[in-house]
Formats: sequence, C-alpha cells, structure tokens
Amino acid sequence: MPLIYFRSNSGFTLLESLIVMSVVAIVLLFGIFTLNPVMEWVQKRMFISQLQSDLYYAQSHAINRKERVSIIFSRNDNRYSATGEASGILISRDLKHPVKITGGSLNQLRLHITPEGTINNFGSVNFNLNKQVIVLNFHIGRGRFVVKE
Repeated sequence: MPLIYFRSNSGFTLLESLIVMSVVAIVLLFGIFTLNPVMEWVQKRMFISQLQSDLYYAQSHAINRKERVSIIFSRNDNRYSATGEASGILISRDLKHPVKITGGSLNQLRLHITPEGTINNFGSVNFNLNKQVIVLNFHIGRGRFVVKE
C-alpha cells in the first residue's frame, strides 16, 4: 500500500525530455553560428566610434586651448597619437590585432589642427579591419572628416 503514494503521473517521460534537450541544443547551435558576424560588426562600430571621439577631442582641445594639435598615424607601430604644442601628448592609441593602418593619401600620415579648428592638410588614412577597408577622409577648410566603411 505505501508504494502507491510514491508513484506520480505528473512527471515527464524520457522521450519528452530528450526532445526538449535536442530543441535547446539546436537553438544554441544556431546562436553560435550567428555570433561571429555580430562580433565583427560590434568591433568595427567600436573602432570607428573611438576614432571619431579621439579626433573630435583633439579638435575641441585645439579650439579651447588656442594651440596647434598634431595628429600622427604610424603604420609601423600601428598606432595614432595627438599632441598639443603646449599640452604635450593628448591621445596615444595602440590599435589591437584585427585593426591595421594600411596607408593613405595623407602626406606622411600626419596633419595639424589649427587653433581655429581647421585642418592644414587634406587626404585619407586607410585602415583594415577583418578584411574590410575603412577610409578616414580629412577635408581641408573647416576641419571636417568622414569615416567611410
């Protein structure tokens, strides 16, 4: 008689549990395959956002402090930096592995931001990120720049 109380009909069968586990495994498997392109997209967005923020900071520093700021892109060291005439180093950013400076039409990959916020040189700097080319164009005149993917 006591065995009747231990048995319950409200549990799951082995077959039902295996079906649920296989559906969960399939959903997780599809999630792993779509993760890599999403990570590359996030990586590209973060790099472009950081680059734009650094350039806007250098430009606003030049305007606020009324001093010339030099921006140098180094292909050999894979880095860029911004230096104020009186302030010293403002930004020094090492670019990590998937990002690589590949060249460009900017003269010696350097430019100067004047105290008025304009740029003394125009041209482009090319970056390579996960086999995608990102071009940073500097326009002469009002100190504008555009990032093209």
